[in-house]
Amino acid sequence: EKARQTAEQLGYTSETFKASNGWLEKFCNRHAISFRTINGESASVDNSTVEEWTQRLSTILDGFDENDVFNADETGLCYRATPDRSLVLSKEECKGGKKSKERLTVLPCSNLAGTEKLKPVVIGKSQRPRCFKNITTSKLPVTWLPNRTA
Repeated sequence: EKARQTAEQLGYTSETFKASNGWLEKFCNRHAISFRTINGESASVDNSTVEEWTQRLSTILDGFDENDVFNADETGLCYRATPDRSLVLSKEECKGGKKSKERLTVLPCSNLAGTEKLKPVVIGKSQRPRCFKNITTSKLPVTWLPNRTA
């Protein structure tokens, strides 16, 4: 896609310039390079538990309107993390270095219908980070909160 955009900027048309990733695939096959996970963890979910909760949840939510049921989920945003996948030779091992532990906690929330999305809550380390030097936190598109234990 980037190659097509660059070609258009240089004045080439779609008839005169054709871009594909075929050369990369052939190069990887020729030199036994594959795209692998550097390190990972596999976890499985019990399907019977999922089915049971799907039925239970629908009976619990029967008396409520879709606009009145909200869901919020907390997730970590590792903003300095390195990729966990890489192109490597097929016979070589994938070894990663030390991972950055710097992260923010993000809490998005929305109703079941998807018509109302609340402002995400972001929890960081400090009350006023240096990057917010000339910014009023109340004007951010998120609600910023400091971590009490930091």
